Amino acid sequence: MNSVRFVFGAVIMVFIIIGCSGDYARIKTLPADESKVTQQQLFDNWSDYTIWLRSTAAIFDPKNDDRKIEVGSNWDTVNDQAAWEGIVKANTTAKGNITPVWANYAMTPVREIRSPDGAHLFGYIIHQQGDLVSARPVDQNTMKLFYNRASFGGP
Repeated sequence: MNSVRFVFGAVIMVFIIIGCSGDYARIKTLPADESKVTQQQLFDNWSDYTIWLRSTAAIFDPKNDDRKIEVGSNWDTVNDQAAWEGIVKANTTAKGNITPVWANYAMTPVREIRSPDGAHLFGYIIHQQGDLVSARPVDQNTMKLFYNRASFGGP
């Protein structure tokens, strides 16, 4: 009886794995030193990107390529220099370190959003640790980002 349950469970797991597998983006966390440099470059060259913001995340989608990142309707964009300067100023410490709200008050690594084969860079994301991030291709030049904020405790 137990072996029948085991085999049945194993078969179900195989179907779940096959059904859930597919082409997902590679979301690569950059090493700390590279992440800090990349974050500074993103902040300094903000106008080269479409920037999508939530309270716990920022997405940087390069404007100078034919690729784009799609996000849900609950994201805001940065459209002017004054707004971006206000965001950076509000998230910069007295020592000049950038500690954005979405970084959970610590240096949160920058993560690259790449095509499933890793060959093409679609953009970058900085988010609170523990949040769930995935992306799936819509077509060759479009990546749909899925972002779920971690919830700790409570119903």
